[in-house]
Amino acid sequence: MSSLISQWWAQLEGSVHPEDKKVFDAAPEHTFNFDFPPPAFIGAVDTAPIVVLMCNGGYKQGVTDAEFPDEKSKSEFRGYLRGEIHKLPATLAKYYVTGPFANWISDGTAVLVNAVPYRSPRLSDEPVNQNVARQLPSLKTHQEEVLPDAARERRFVFVHRNRWWQVAHQAAGPCVLFSDPRRAEPNRLAPDQEKLDLARSWLSSCR
Repeated sequence: MSSLISQWWAQLEGSVHPEDKKVFDAAPEHTFNFDFPPPAFIGAVDTAPIVVLMCNGGYKQGVTDAEFPDEKSKSEFRGYLRGEIHKLPATLAKYYVTGPFANWISDGTAVLVNAVPYRSPRLSDEPVNQNVARQLPSLKTHQEEVLPDAARERRFVFVHRNRWWQVAHQAAGPCVLFSDPRRAEPNRLAPDQEKLDLARSWLSSCR
């Protein structure tokens, strides 16, 4: 899934991809927040063997602002998405640095990819934003590269919030696991250990 996603975000202008801007301009009633860089992905999107498919980036007043305290931090994150900076941004949300996949992200083992790569307070309660999100070319680009490497057993994929990813269960092979929507994995502090162990086992067998 790496080539299309990394090439796509290399075209980022400010906090919005130019192709997505057309959709946003046609729906001025949306409430996505563009004051900060879009959280399209965190991790080595070209090379990480484990891919975690998430929903979207959130926005919380005061909290998100603290993650990007100045223009330098915003510029660094945008450069990271465009592939101009290869190390992880210095300022990241707490989830990325202390969550269950934090170590895997930092050492290049895992990448988290958001289906909807823009920030909103609570997408599940925002019907206007949901409608706009479904039209985003970025969403379609992310969806197009979900399963090919997993099908070839080159990557291990955790599918979270499949409402947005639309990964067919019948198409999933041994390298694809689905989160339980009733448990909101992998946002839990401790995702099912069995699933993490399966990913580790797969990694060990491939190395």
